[in-house]
Amino acid sequence: MEFLKENAEYFEEKAIEALKEKPRFVLFFAEQAIQLYIKYILAKELDDYPKTHRLKVLFEELSKISEEARDFYERFADYIDLLEEAYITARYLGKEYSMKSAENALKVLKEFKEVFKRWLL
Repeated sequence: MEFLKENAEYFEEKAIEALKEKPRFVLFFAEQAIQLYIKYILAKELDDYPKTHRLKVLFEELSKISEEARDFYERFADYIDLLEEAYITARYLGKEYSMKSAENALKVLKEFKEVFKRWLL
């Protein structure tokens, strides 16, 4: 399961690097990082995780082991929805996102890591 965390960290690094050149990929990479961090936490705690890319489903599963998951999802639902959209559109449709959206994606990722840091150490 450590590979999930390693992959999440890689996507996080790529999100930060992409900020200078391609904001749409910041959202894609941030989504991938959050998705894999959640799967890492679930695998660590439950020995399994849902085989889905839907962040909403992953947060629902995460809320079974962490009260903060539901609160986090509700607080950032608009951004999480945008990240889910970017997962598809950045890869297949070439949709561009604003620098502000890219910066907000990184803020959501940073806040995720802060809220769930006890599992990510």
